[in-house]
Amino acid sequence: MHAPTNPIGAASNIDSKNLSPSRRSLLVASDAVWPPVSGGDLRNWQNVQGLATLGDVLAVSVHEPRMPVKLDDARITTLVLASAAEAVTSPRLAKRLTPIDTRIPQVALPRLLEAARDFKPDTIVVEGIPLFPLLEHLRPLAPTLVLDMHNIESDLFKQMMPKTGWLAGLLSKKSRHVRRMRDMELHSLRLVDKVWVCSEQDRDRLRSLSGGRALADVIPNGVPRFELIPEQLAVQPAMTNGQPTLLFVGHLNYPPNLEAARRLATRILPRLQAALGGARLIIAGRSPHRSLADVAALPDVELIANPDDLAELYRRAHLAIVPLVSGGGTRLKILEAMAWGLPVVATRLAAEGLGLVDGVDIDFAETDDELAACAAALCKDAGWLQARRLRARETVTHRFGPQAIAAAVRSSLA
Repeated sequence: MHAPTNPIGAASNIDSKNLSPSRRSLLVASDAVWPPVSGGDLRNWQNVQGLATLGDVLAVSVHEPRMPVKLDDARITTLVLASAAEAVTSPRLAKRLTPIDTRIPQVALPRLLEAARDFKPDTIVVEGIPLFPLLEHLRPLAPTLVLDMHNIESDLFKQMMPKTGWLAGLLSKKSRHVRRMRDMELHSLRLVDKVWVCSEQDRDRLRSLSGGRALADVIPNGVPRFELIPEQLAVQPAMTNGQPTLLFVGHLNYPPNLEAARRLATRILPRLQAALGGARLIIAGRSPHRSLADVAALPDVELIANPDDLAELYRRAHLAIVPLVSGGGTRLKILEAMAWGLPVVATRLAAEGLGLVDGVDIDFAETDDELAACAAALCKDAGWLQARRLRARETVTHRFGPQAIAAAVRSSLA
């Protein structure tokens, strides 16, 4: 058993004689991979688990976890490069050029290099361009250097820029950020051997960004907390008078999720209630923005901040509606809901990159009326609702479960 936070700078204590002679991998992330909290942590953790099917893994984080807990996996060792105090007091390794840059303390670099030299990895995986300043230092230390792009950041940042209104006055500054992100992405491509992306769409974006020169392997986002989902699909609670409970889960301080939650509560829910005679909505997630206070006060809307256990919420709900109109990457909330057997109604953008089949795995709709109508149709047909539950669970287990992710990692590094 390994504690996920080794003493800072203790990489030299790793006993190479006790490590497997198979492929050794070093993964470098901004935040600790264990315990995973955010979507980025979940992706890093799934990649660590995939790498561990090839051999020993050293998972290094620039910053220490908020709540250290023990990790019961002999294949994986974790290391923190800077304490919470050092993360604030130590000078930055590199000047901050974009809003997404990780603050890398100068003290972290020599500890990282010492850990890499002691561990002697065959593969180093770096979490995206927020850690761009580390790439040149890590380049000589492994035969294979991989950049895992959680998003094509320049494209995502551009997508989220305001187009109209007074905020458009900030476009000049934001455009500079987009250019800098693009330059960092292009420079990164020249330094690494492989690139991982979340979806075919991001692979196409990367190809366009690089003028067709960049090749990437798709390592899809997996089902969050898959190991906690019961093998047998739970029986859904009965609807009262055919009136369902809807669920929306997401980080509630992230602007695209805020916009989606508000749209769901104020425009889609009333339409569904009119069609079915009633419905309830649960909005749950981390760090709800204060702007959701008026939404939480609406009848039949329940806001749950920082839920300790999502399992109870998935068991209470009948379906999920995900009306996103902006945001990047694949949608972990959709995969998790489907794995729990919740049918999902969503915009196409919300499920981008998942390759789900409309009318089979999921129902796609764009307008408020269409989203409400799809949800109402599912709720009125119990047989269809149950068939969709079974299909959702089967699809995500087969394509996004741990075995599928591990196979994608092994294929990329074969």
